[in-house]
Amino acid sequence: MIGLKRGAVRLCEHEKEWEIEAQNTIFRLKAILGDVIEDIQHVGSTSIPSIKAKPIIDIAVAVDGFEDILAFEKELKAGGFHYRPKANIEGQLLFASGSFYESTGDLQTHFIHVVLANSMEWINYINFRDYLNSTPSAAKAYENLKLSLAKEVPADSGREKYLKGKHDFIVYTLRKALAKSCLGKTVNIKIDRPIGSMRPDRPGLAYPMNCGYIPNASGEDGKGLGVYLLGVGVPVEKYTARIIGIVHRHNDVEDKLVAAPEEWNFTQKEISEAVRFQEQYYESEIEMYNG
Repeated sequence: MIGLKRGAVRLCEHEKEWEIEAQNTIFRLKAILGDVIEDIQHVGSTSIPSIKAKPIIDIAVAVDGFEDILAFEKELKAGGFHYRPKANIEGQLLFASGSFYESTGDLQTHFIHVVLANSMEWINYINFRDYLNSTPSAAKAYENLKLSLAKEVPADSGREKYLKGKHDFIVYTLRKALAKSCLGKTVNIKIDRPIGSMRPDRPGLAYPMNCGYIPNASGEDGKGLGVYLLGVGVPVEKYTARIIGIVHRHNDVEDKLVAAPEEWNFTQKEISEAVRFQEQYYESEIEMYNG
């Protein structure tokens, strides 16, 4: 089954048909847009086989400029993809398909999310899907939340309340997913708390290492990803290093990345001891990069 009445909330068991329809939709969009597409992928809950989902196919399309897509508005409409300029979704254009948009019924079947290539919107779509597909516990928690919300809202008109109910979970998961996607990568770090600088929360105590963040890397809440930089014994303003671990905080929304110069290796115990000056105030555990 594919399609749901506009505004309705109903969760269905995963169907193989959803992936087949997603790939068919990608093929159709490529035929219309050609080289305008930088990347295109099946996203959303129908791309996560282990959970129930609303039977509406979500496709994310990455482009260099929105004007490139709008130039094809007529061709997209002829292909069944209708531009929804009043959707007011920041950082993207929305196209939709279904009998509702053809004035022949009330079903929505597809949402096409057009975003800029390499934007946080694109990264979030891909990371959220990949994180839930690789983290069964998170996928199950998301499914349970959706089922609970679906019971609380009217089946035929509860979409807005349903979406608001998922917001905090999505924000939290996007930050987890973004941190996970950085493991093993070499990144540019901006240092805002250099080694030896005074800690504002602990007068008289100095930072024992350089601490900073990855510029232009943020979750849905807009906060940057914090980084502990190990193996650099002098104050620096910026540094290029490899992410070797994640400090997962169980009682805080913000996890911390752990970075080190390419030639340095640290054990989990060494990292734990190094970051204890800060992590002693949290319930945390360290995930190491094993690549």
